[in-house]
Amino acid sequence: MSRGAPMPLPSQPSLIDAQLQNADWFAAAGQIGPALGLYRTAAQTAEAQGLGQRALAIHARIARLDADPAVRLRIAALQLQLGQADVAAATADGVVKDELRLQRVPQAMAAARLAVAAEPTESRRLLLADLAARMGTHADAADQLAIVAQVELAAGRHARAQSLCGRALRLSPQHVPSLRVAVDAHLRARDIHRAVAAIRTILALLPHDEQAAEGMANAFVLLGKPDRAAEVLHLLALRLADAGPDASASARAAVRRALAWQPQHAGLQALDRRLAQPASTPVQAQGDDATRVIDLRDLVEVGRASPPAPARAPARPMRRTGPYALRSSAPT
Repeated sequence: MSRGAPMPLPSQPSLIDAQLQNADWFAAAGQIGPALGLYRTAAQTAEAQGLGQRALAIHARIARLDADPAVRLRIAALQLQLGQADVAAATADGVVKDELRLQRVPQAMAAARLAVAAEPTESRRLLLADLAARMGTHADAADQLAIVAQVELAAGRHARAQSLCGRALRLSPQHVPSLRVAVDAHLRARDIHRAVAAIRTILALLPHDEQAAEGMANAFVLLGKPDRAAEVLHLLALRLADAGPDASASARAAVRRALAWQPQHAGLQALDRRLAQPASTPVQAQGDDATRVIDLRDLVEVGRASPPAPARAPARPMRRTGPYALRSSAPT
């Protein structure tokens, strides 16, 4: 060693090491309370220093002395932070079972939420929904049910999706995500009456909702009434066109879809020309079309969609109900 080199200092234990040594001494002496206090302090120090793996190891020591499931929930959270999603989900699943055995529903719900965050399987989401319903947080329960229903719908299991949406809406009748999935599920199952009921509820909450109007148009198509479907999309496109440039693409898409059903519709043709103009071109004010009201009086009593009747069949009188959808200030 050169003459000017500094002498090496003896290694000093870190603060965490010192805390663990003292905790081990108390644990060996059977003094569990002081040992747990020192272990928890050491774990907090490790977490504050970003030493996730070391904090996890310290929490494992705590779990050997403290049977409270909350200790293992902290372990699951650390496992998730460290990217061990599958292990974290399994740990949280065990915590849920233990908390339910202790009849601690809020703690079980917290563990179930972590399990869903780690690995969101259908069974975990349904369990979280059940616990949220038991806790009275119905919107949270409906959130989980709607997600599972969407997965079931994408897999072609329409009846299962309808059932899940029904559960969600019994808990939270105005839960829009559940209503949206319900509309799709009912339409795919050709259950028009229930689809219309869900559309009505969405439009009561969101009068100019684009997706609900699309659902209404689909309902008319399933009933063999493309002219009415085109009218619905015409009114929707008018509203989107008046909403500004940001909605122009959606307005044009609605117009093109409606023109596929009613290519000779003068109002749709005029609106298509209007939307094709540059943004700087002055737009002529719309006439009475913007105030038209489409109601579903002929859908209210419909149970399931059926093929369109022959042209010679007389029109069946329908019970009149009040108009409701895409309403503006002026009457029809």
